[in-house]
Amino acid sequence: MLQIRNLTKQFGALRVLQPTNLKLEKGQTTVLLGPSGCGKSTLLRLIVGLLPMDSGEILFDGNPLTPENIRDYRRRMGYMIQDGGLFPHLTVRGNAELLAKRLGWPRDRREARLRELTELTDLPHEALDRYPVQISGGQRQRVALIRALFMDPDVVLLDEPMGALDPLIRSDLQTELKRIFSELQKTVILVTHDIGEAGYLGDTIVLFQSGEIIQQGSLEDLVRRPVAPFVSEFINAQRSPLEGVA
Repeated sequence: MLQIRNLTKQFGALRVLQPTNLKLEKGQTTVLLGPSGCGKSTLLRLIVGLLPMDSGEILFDGNPLTPENIRDYRRRMGYMIQDGGLFPHLTVRGNAELLAKRLGWPRDRREARLRELTELTDLPHEALDRYPVQISGGQRQRVALIRALFMDPDVVLLDEPMGALDPLIRSDLQTELKRIFSELQKTVILVTHDIGEAGYLGDTIVLFQSGEIIQQGSLEDLVRRPVAPFVSEFINAQRSPLEGVA
C-alpha cells in the first residue's frame, strides 16, 4: 500500500527525520511510537503532503507521490489530528461532509454516508446540528474520525488522536477505534507516545528516537527482545500500562 524509501526532512540545521525506510501493509494498523520530537508526526505530515520532503520518496500503490499528484492521492487518505481540527463556525454535519459537499456529492448521498458513520462511531444523530463547542471532547474526536472516514479512504492517518482526552474517555475511544479498525480493514497509521495504546491498537509498532527508526515489530518484540538500550528505557518509563505483558 505505502512504501517509504530513504525519506528525510530537515528544518534549518535540525534534521528531524533521518533517512527512513518503511513498508506499510494493506489492511494493517502501524503505530509510530516514540517521545515528543522524535519525527513520528513529521513522517505523517510528509505522507499526507502537508510538508515537502527533502529527499527520498513515498510510494502509494507503487506510484511516487509528487507535488503534481498529491492532491489526488490525498483524497484517498483520511487525516485526523490530536484536537480534531474541527471548524468552530460549522456544525458537526458541516464539518463531517465538508469535502464531499465541495466535490458535489448530492444531499441524499451525504446523508446516507452520515447515517452509516454515526452508527459506526456511536455518535448520537442529534449531535449533527450542534457546533463543536456544544459537544463533549470524546464526541468531537468521533466527529473528526467521521470526517477522516467520510470519503472512504484507502489509508487513515491519525496523529495523537486521543492525546488531549481524559483517561476514561481515552479508554472508551481506544476500544471504539479497535472495533472500527477491525470492521473496516483499512490501512491505518497511528502516531502516539503511549506504548500501552500502541500495543492495544497496533499490528506493528515502529519505535523512533531522534528521527530514526530504532526497532519495529510487535509489542512483545519490543518488551522481550529490545535491540538497543533506548527501547528498554522507553518501555520501563511506562511500566504501568504493561503489567502482565513483561
